[in-house]
Amino acid sequence: MLKIYKIIYDLKSKYKSKIVFDTRLLKKNDIFIGLKTKYNDGNLYYHDAIKKKASLVIVNIKSDHPKLFYVKDSQIFIKNFCKFIINSYKGKIIAVTGSVGKTTFKENIFHILSNNNINTYRSYKNYNNIQGLQFSIMNINLKSKYSIFELGINNPNEMNKLVKTLQPHYCLVTGIENSHIGNFKNFNHLIDNKLKIFYSRRLIYGLVNYSYDPQYIKSKLNFKVDLINVDNLQRNIKSNKKKYIVNFIYKKRKYNIESYKGEFYINIAIISFLFIKKFLKTIKFKTSFYDESIIESRGKKVLTYIGNKRIAFYDHSYNASPYSLNKQLLIFNKRNIKQKVLILGAMKELGAQSDFFHIKIIELVNKLNFKKIIFIGDEFYKFKKKFDKFNFYKNYMPAIKYLNSEIDNIKNIFVMGSRTNKLDMVIKHYVK
Repeated sequence: MLKIYKIIYDLKSKYKSKIVFDTRLLKKNDIFIGLKTKYNDGNLYYHDAIKKKASLVIVNIKSDHPKLFYVKDSQIFIKNFCKFIINSYKGKIIAVTGSVGKTTFKENIFHILSNNNINTYRSYKNYNNIQGLQFSIMNINLKSKYSIFELGINNPNEMNKLVKTLQPHYCLVTGIENSHIGNFKNFNHLIDNKLKIFYSRRLIYGLVNYSYDPQYIKSKLNFKVDLINVDNLQRNIKSNKKKYIVNFIYKKRKYNIESYKGEFYINIAIISFLFIKKFLKTIKFKTSFYDESIIESRGKKVLTYIGNKRIAFYDHSYNASPYSLNKQLLIFNKRNIKQKVLILGAMKELGAQSDFFHIKIIELVNKLNFKKIIFIGDEFYKFKKKFDKFNFYKNYMPAIKYLNSEIDNIKNIFVMGSRTNKLDMVIKHYVK
């Protein structure tokens, strides 16, 4: 196998080839690996990869074509190739996990390091399961000094596989909330699985931002890991035209940083600063949060028209947990804007606590200042009779008709829910 690894390295060096699993994303001189999944067999698309002029095609199909390399099992090949890359990589690996903000933290750390002229690689978008991690590892820049990867889990024991594959040196837990809690025995079981990120045999330092039961979390950690509750830090914030100047105290020491505006971003700036400062003491921070870290679709404001009326969508349609939804609702409620409308999708994977959390969100919304409120999804719909003053639908399509009929009373629309509700389709209906 060492021979094929060398061939891949030479091709990547010569053509700047990327390794891809999907022929639709393949460009000339890229390397295609056929991946068999539960729903599809990528090995069958090797003809497409050859037609698109892939520099190498790795599949479990035998052929005399000079660009085709046969492997008995592509999953095993990928696993072993990733292990080879991780063992060959001379830089340091940073891993980020947590219930909220993983991608934004990862992007922010990348921008801080890059703006200090440190050669840094980061994993692709929010690809954070085992397949996404393998994809990012195989496309790593071997010349980079640091590589940052996002790790996400929905079920027990997933973190074990991710950490065993990556073996990171520095680990950050952005926060542990009740996302996907239905797949775990209880909240402590969820915490236990998140903290397995620190099981890396190469761990040098870790940081956990917590909001619950610090003693329980501390009992699960070793001396290499620090704890912080960023919401409880003593701080003073001043504003200039584009930035916030944040003075805060941590472990009896005073710090002064600059951040992009917004409470959520200030918290990311503080944690990023303390985390990076621990392993890069000489780094110079121009700012601790870069607005480039806010990637597309993450809380994006979208301006469009419904009929002839200009409308602003506040798009959080990609994900929701009880914690994140609660927090974003309170933030949006404070905005000094008129005719605010809510479209809220049901939260998934909450198990036996699903009814409790959905009722809590409905009760919260009932206390806030919104013109119109729409709930979408079966988990909300079951409470239609109990809260009959609101609009409840089983899917997103009736919401579009409702917006059209109520357009005179609408200017700003907040959209948030789990991805499976397809709330992004409401926005796409109006954004041409």
